[in-house]
Amino acid sequence: MAAFAIRVPSVDDLLDPYSTEPLERRPLRDEIRERILLAWIDTRDERPSHLSVGLPAQERERAPAASIQAAIRNDFVETFRSSTRFHVFTRGERREAAVAFVFLIMCLLGSSLIDSVTRDDALFSGISQGLLVLGWVAMWQPAQQVFQAVSRWLSRGRYRELSQVPIEIEWV
Repeated sequence: MAAFAIRVPSVDDLLDPYSTEPLERRPLRDEIRERILLAWIDTRDERPSHLSVGLPAQERERAPAASIQAAIRNDFVETFRSSTRFHVFTRGERREAAVAFVFLIMCLLGSSLIDSVTRDDALFSGISQGLLVLGWVAMWQPAQQVFQAVSRWLSRGRYRELSQVPIEIEWV
């Protein structure tokens, strides 16, 4: 079986640098997790035997290999656990999504009101269309979170597989 690898310039580029967790519990950055998942999905016919992570040699003293391996393993285990239930928003994100939805409704109502009052006036038609775009832009982030939650839920089997793949740290 083939190996698959990722090379990162530092531990902070691999793991969430804003996390207050100890190194072993720090989550992967979202883009790193996504890149590993996509590489794993792309190797469906010939599953790699292990994940190889290349880090600069000067990071060795700062972060022992065992701690980095534990962090990656814990991230995949936690991602698998969270993907088994369909959870889209945290409490704060739910509030933001509700505000964005109310704003969208207000923009739609305002656009409809402008359209019904002004009858094909180019200036007011532009304002009406601008309100529509503004309302939908407000919903962008909540919609993105829904798509990410669906994608994570659909990938739960792959995350289970990744949580069991051997991990090697290479100092380059």
